[in-house]
Amino acid sequence: MIEEMTDISLANQWKFHVFEEAFPSEAFTLDSYNDSIYGICFNPPNCDVVCLTFLSNGKMCAFYNLESSKISINELDDNYLSVKTQFAGPEIHKQLITIFDYINKKYFENFDLTDEGNYWETKNDQLLKDTFKKYTNLINGFDSLLDNIPIGENETIEAYLIRIAEINNKKNDTNEG
Repeated sequence: MIEEMTDISLANQWKFHVFEEAFPSEAFTLDSYNDSIYGICFNPPNCDVVCLTFLSNGKMCAFYNLESSKISINELDDNYLSVKTQFAGPEIHKQLITIFDYINKKYFENFDLTDEGNYWETKNDQLLKDTFKKYTNLINGFDSLLDNIPIGENETIEAYLIRIAEINNKKNDTNEG
């Protein structure tokens, strides 16, 4: 898997880093793990780093979630990997889903993926583009509100955000009515 992801990273001119390449033994024990990280991370443009990294017990874990001995094996049970692709665009998102689909079929026994773009489930290009457009519009709209509505002198951040949301809701109600 590391060799294939290295080839993909090189072909796309993505930065990447290879950690340890071979597990210490073929027999995994879920009770413990050593301090080494195994696998690869790569970085498509305008995207979070994608970590296909594992502990010595075979459990997938983003290397940046580990604080050496501070994390217990029980805390890793709820661990997940997250890759934000909003600013990378639908084509990079689609490419990553294709990569995840490939490595899931070839290398993983138990791999769950939640895709907010719904491309993983549907392979629908138009739905993916529409979802990206919707989230881009939301981000741009919120950014515009922040630019145009200053925080009050004694206003808490919570009160400010509630006030912005109320203004936005009134604006949306006016546009719909």
